[in-house]
Amino acid sequence: MPNFNLSLHRFPDTSPDFEMIADDPVFDPAIHLELGQPEHVLTLNELGYGDEIKGTTPTNIAATSCFRVLSDEGVAAMYHVCKQLEAFTTSNPRISRNTRGGTYRSHFLRDFSISVDIAEHISALMKTPLLPHAMCHQLSHLNYQPLTVGEAVDKWHYDTLQADFVMFVTDPNTVEGGEFQYFKGTRDEMAAIHKAGETIPQDSVIAPSMPGAGYAVMMQGNYVVHQARGITSEGERITLVNGYNYADVSIPDFTALNQLVHADPANYVTAEYTRQMALRCAQHLQPCINDTDFNADRQQQIQRLQRARAELDEAIALLEDETEVSLKHFGD
Repeated sequence: MPNFNLSLHRFPDTSPDFEMIADDPVFDPAIHLELGQPEHVLTLNELGYGDEIKGTTPTNIAATSCFRVLSDEGVAAMYHVCKQLEAFTTSNPRISRNTRGGTYRSHFLRDFSISVDIAEHISALMKTPLLPHAMCHQLSHLNYQPLTVGEAVDKWHYDTLQADFVMFVTDPNTVEGGEFQYFKGTRDEMAAIHKAGETIPQDSVIAPSMPGAGYAVMMQGNYVVHQARGITSEGERITLVNGYNYADVSIPDFTALNQLVHADPANYVTAEYTRQMALRCAQHLQPCINDTDFNADRQQQIQRLQRARAELDEAIALLEDETEVSLKHFGD
């Protein structure tokens, strides 16, 4: 009798033909993590969002203040990995130097990115269960300082995914500038400011204090408009952005597919997006397989199948839409 393996992996068993880094440490959460608590959080309501986003997110938490992620040993190991991955930087209309897909090149980075310890910790912070992002190019995206002093690391924008943390790999206090900032307002308010050519009010810009390397801010990146300022002195600035999906599949997927093709090769984007939507469908269908409800009526069974079909229809429609659009951002 065939042995049917229905286990689903957050990280695929196959990967692109990427060169691995030469010296890859072994990630050990007991050694490399030192998970801490933020002092406070900011809600979506405090940013100005209301009923218009109801049903698109399972939590009202918009962003946290900084909290510790890495131990001193973890900072050293992560820096060692990120310096090797700097050889694979690319650019796009928003960012001049970044490395994506690093989890395919480093087992340390992969295991950090999909760490259960981290996922459980930030789920508690965000007050909703989170899973490491199923699109692996959305795991541990790395930003490096531009080669031109003063140039913005990343422009004002909102993310192509729902939840992520931004962690400093280098100590931000050793350089001038380079702050991570977010806008105390909504996406629409930022769009209006940008369209009018107005200056962002300084009292609407929040720059969380970062004690050093290994500290992060967690946020709903598709609702929190944010940027990374350029450093105004010689020095080094490396940050890591790790993405997450909501475990609650009743929340609609948010993947800006036509934006991601500006950052990654199209065949990687479509392969990873297909995988992510297949996982969502499996989450819808798994209860039908493992926990069959013999008391549900015909219509209830149909609705369960329809939820999975709706996910597939949405995914196919996005994949079929080859309309070219520019990479969205709100400038410096």
